[in-house]
Amino acid sequence: MKHFIKICGITSVEDAEAVHLAGADAIGLMMYKNSSRYLELNQAKKIYDSINKRLQVVLIFVDQTEDYVGECIELMPNSISQFHGSETPTYCNSFKNDFIKAINVKEKFNLEDAYKKFLGVKILLLDSFSAEKYGGTGDTFNWELIQNSQQLPFILAGGLNPDNIELALSRVSCTGVDASSGVESHPGKKDLFKVESFIKKVREVHD
Repeated sequence: MKHFIKICGITSVEDAEAVHLAGADAIGLMMYKNSSRYLELNQAKKIYDSINKRLQVVLIFVDQTEDYVGECIELMPNSISQFHGSETPTYCNSFKNDFIKAINVKEKFNLEDAYKKFLGVKILLLDSFSAEKYGGTGDTFNWELIQNSQQLPFILAGGLNPDNIELALSRVSCTGVDASSGVESHPGKKDLFKVESFIKKVREVHD
């Protein structure tokens, strides 16, 4: 199985291009103002236009207004929305494009129940819980909390980096992985060596 690889928190055309050349499948653009990787709409559109149809672009939102999300989708129609807050299933399904729902795991988590709740979701993303941040924490969570008896697909996130990705994939049967702070030189700036090392190690798991 070839894992889906998403590199999140991209803030420049240059980093988007580098991530593409390194072999990623998708990039994440932070549309949430309280993130250190936040992009103004015009900045996000510039990155989207530069890489659309070569990489999947995922727009990350956190409990934002339907009007704002709708405006982003209209400007970047081939994007996928990732809802990373306390959004309801009704809210997530109110838009016309595909969506990912992120779940911050802090206790035993049943994937089957989550898929029943968020009918229509393209895929669930499991991330580390933090009371202060939505993603990009740099911390892993206890992977043993994931209950997935039906082997349903999901994306693993939360503190993944070149040093721990092999261990993560040896213990977690996930469909994809998502890295942000673990492949950066500082918040918002990707370290190409780390990106390449991370992707190489993921690809080698089943090669």
